Amino acid sequence: MQLKPRGTGAKGGAAADARLARRRLIAASCALLGATAARAQEATNAASDSISGEWNVDSALAYYHEGAGRIKAIEPIVNFSKTFGDGRTFSGQVVFDSLSGSTPNGALPSIQPQTFASPSGASLSASPVTYTTSSGTLATESARIYTVNPGQQPMDPNYHDQRLAVSANWGLPLSRVLNASYGGKLSYERDFVSVSANAGIARDFFEKNTTLSFQINNEFDKLNPIGGAPVPASDYALFQKTGGKTKDGVGMMFGLTQVMNRRWLTEVNFSLDRFHGYLNDPYKILSIISPSGGTTGYLYEKRPSSRTRKSVYWENRAAWGRLSMDLSMRYMVDSWRVHSDTAALSVRWWNPDRDRFLEPNVRWYRQSAADFYTPWIDSTGSRYISYASADARLGAFHAFTYGLKYGAKITDSQDDTTSEFSVRVDYYRQTPDHQLVGPGSLQGLDLYPGLQAILVQIGYKF
Repeated sequence: MQLKPRGTGAKGGAAADARLARRRLIAASCALLGATAARAQEATNAASDSISGEWNVDSALAYYHEGAGRIKAIEPIVNFSKTFGDGRTFSGQVVFDSLSGSTPNGALPSIQPQTFASPSGASLSASPVTYTTSSGTLATESARIYTVNPGQQPMDPNYHDQRLAVSANWGLPLSRVLNASYGGKLSYERDFVSVSANAGIARDFFEKNTTLSFQINNEFDKLNPIGGAPVPASDYALFQKTGGKTKDGVGMMFGLTQVMNRRWLTEVNFSLDRFHGYLNDPYKILSIISPSGGTTGYLYEKRPSSRTRKSVYWENRAAWGRLSMDLSMRYMVDSWRVHSDTAALSVRWWNPDRDRFLEPNVRWYRQSAADFYTPWIDSTGSRYISYASADARLGAFHAFTYGLKYGAKITDSQDDTTSEFSVRVDYYRQTPDHQLVGPGSLQGLDLYPGLQAILVQIGYKF
């Protein structure tokens, strides 16, 4: 199981931390629509499609809900593919998601009320703000602020966003043992646009029992943060902001797939990617804390302008009678000193008639903190910082995902299988590691709340 498309990079944007957890679950759930059993029948299906030329459609509707009044998301997704008579293949995906709820802004709880501005705000005062419009006229607007009660996690309660993503990929056989592929993806949000392209080649050896592959990916992102991009490490109360930002990335992957025997298939991938440009989250801040635990101010976060990641991924798929299994492991290290380990297991059990199945799954994830991650800034130290972020995605934590999927084949009057219906429920729990004790009055407050979420997915394949 792979939780994000290979070769892609994480992005900044409104409530990117909420999107990360939500998209991990949704991507995992949608990627596993019929994953284990379908992969075992992949060659048979491809041969059948080559003759019939029919379209295959794999669709899902997912609902994601984080605890503590945080992000909720609804996401429909449609995958479609076709294998033509000459061996060419086409596949595509359309995704739309809608998010709403509350998202942490990076500040710490306090024993005193705290007031923050929404991303489009330009003042921490409740007084109306007068500004000059693009046409040169004066306009007055109520200040967009919110107040957090003592002891509560600072979160922007008015987060709303929508995303539309479209991707397509083509496969072209160059010879009996050589295949090429190319494709692209476009993703659009109100504060973020991403365009990417990829190309790859694969070569079969030893009667097609061994496959070597190579893929490259190039991505360009344009960010237009609501209210402007803040000056990194600047004083939050001054609202020093600039215009839109960009970042670009390039990645490559080397892969080896080996048929071990008639029941076991193994795959190993080595990936390398590098992103350069604006890698900050424009909506994240840090608290400045005094020795007594009081909050004396806030700074916008500041991250390095480049990030290089290396990873190795190993997956094994096996089948015995009515049982099939998918076991994968991944190790990643990057230039921000983040190390992560992932292990995932899913087992599918078919009933004797092979028209219904149950598929439990479990996933474990652990990562170390980035070298510039810090929950707060000490007010007695230097106000100059090279890099700093309180983003929980960059801290040390571990997480478990537990899920169960039920599926049933649907047959026509001739008892031919025409489609498949499935329902899946996943539970996600994230727990921070290596928690620092807060000074003074911060002791006793929940500085590291973690995250719990549930995802429900309904799928239909035909």
